[in-house]
Amino acid sequence: MAAGIPANTLGGVDDADLKRSTWRSVAAFQRLLGSAGDLLEHEAFVASRVPGANSSLINAAVPNADLAPHLEEIERFYADVPKWGIWLDPADDPTPVTQRGLVLDSTPVLMAAPIANVQSGEDPRVERVSMDLVGTVNDAAYGIPPGTIGGALGAIPGDEVHAYAIGDASVAVIQDVEDDAFVTFVATLPDQRGQGLASAVLAHALHEADQRGRTTTSLQASKLGQSIYARLGFRPLGEIHLYERRP
Repeated sequence: MAAGIPANTLGGVDDADLKRSTWRSVAAFQRLLGSAGDLLEHEAFVASRVPGANSSLINAAVPNADLAPHLEEIERFYADVPKWGIWLDPADDPTPVTQRGLVLDSTPVLMAAPIANVQSGEDPRVERVSMDLVGTVNDAAYGIPPGTIGGALGAIPGDEVHAYAIGDASVAVIQDVEDDAFVTFVATLPDQRGQGLASAVLAHALHEADQRGRTTTSLQASKLGQSIYARLGFRPLGEIHLYERRP
């Protein structure tokens, strides 16, 4: 660790600030999904609904404050959606959510870094692609029915995000949220894993984000993806919990 930089900082940026920025980016991406479908926004939360997408990643609420007074409104918003979710910080009491029948579904990790600290560089194999392709590869990569994610992502305007791929094997998306380059929907087809494709796509995408003037980058990492992001220079900032209402 560099002399003079406290343990709770990352490249001179305070971890607490990075975590707040990451949560802001998570909410912004949920807002973007809602703008392509249905959006419910309140000073305490933002919630997206895409009825045709049977996924709690697509149909989810992200809090900005205490959700307990708003859970009935959120339930009404999702009345016609069989599967939906709520993201919570593990430090928050989940009891009001679990009492309404939601169960803990996944525990990804928030990761972030000053963009100058991550490995980046151009790769001639990487191309800008449509969100339709991103959705198709994600559906196939995670073994879910075609169109579950693809149907929702295809409605997002191409100028709202930056989507990248190597062929139809590995994809990633960056959304610029103020100074942050938020990474999402990274996926590689199962038979193409182990070749460094996701790392190459991300390195290229982050190089372009740096060129656009972003100063930090953040993401939600699955257990499968954490080692990839750590090798690129991302640092874990703690878990984020997805509670899911199931059919």
